[in-house]
Amino acid sequence: MSMKLSHLSLQAFKQSATTLNVTLAAKQMGLTQSALSQRISALEDELSVTLFIRESRGLKLTEAGERLFRFTLLNQKFEDELLFELTGDAHALAGTVRIGAYSSILRSVIIPTLAPFLLKNPKVQIYFQSYEMNELENVLKTASADIVITDYVWEKKGILKKVIGEEEFVVIESKTHQTFKDVFLDHGPRDNATEDFFRAQSHPPKFYRRSFMGDVYGIIDGVQLGLGRALMSKHLISKNSHIKILNKYQKMKRPVTMYYFEQPYYSKLMTKVLKELENHSRNYFSL
Repeated sequence: MSMKLSHLSLQAFKQSATTLNVTLAAKQMGLTQSALSQRISALEDELSVTLFIRESRGLKLTEAGERLFRFTLLNQKFEDELLFELTGDAHALAGTVRIGAYSSILRSVIIPTLAPFLLKNPKVQIYFQSYEMNELENVLKTASADIVITDYVWEKKGILKKVIGEEEFVVIESKTHQTFKDVFLDHGPRDNATEDFFRAQSHPPKFYRRSFMGDVYGIIDGVQLGLGRALMSKHLISKNSHIKILNKYQKMKRPVTMYYFEQPYYSKLMTKVLKELENHSRNYFSL
């Protein structure tokens, strides 16, 4: 006998998984908290799994909850695509894809790569979201994005990966200002890119100080003003006439990789976005 999940229970679960807040989810659905909780409990009983962990600060999805949440999101995308094809132009694209990436690559590569596609498909929405590098695995795992992009490779069952380009890192300093040569600029205290770079050098500096600029574009501004040197992806400063590359250091390269969940079927929109990123992102690394 096949199992059929309650539509009302799935709605309650999806809203709760989206907000991770019982009070807010109940309000958005026009239910009491008790009624919402009863629907979720009934779903957990039906599936014989725990979908949420109740914490003092709100809800947290279990592994089973994460899988069911991805199912509800995928199901919604299929419904949206079908309705658009039935009521609109069957050959046009519509819908939403959410992309999470670290700030520098999002602004310099991902948005420019997809801009022509978005201009040709006005009914498509892509939600671009910037995250810290160490957040991106969890962003995909919790279905907070459909695609995430990192500068390192990681392996996880059920997740597919595609290298969309390669960042070449160089050491830079100001061409127009006197520079603090023993200062290296980073995002913040948890940014270990400079440390990793010098660890791989044959002749690293014996001593250097760190200064923090908030993000990659703050680092570039700081270098231009002579506040220090920095490790920087070459494509970000290739056209900057105020900055020069110090060629005495060995260059470092890192693959830029996109990740997304393995599925038996992808919507037309998701398939197209994946192809656009895979086929055209590399153009922006060679600027």
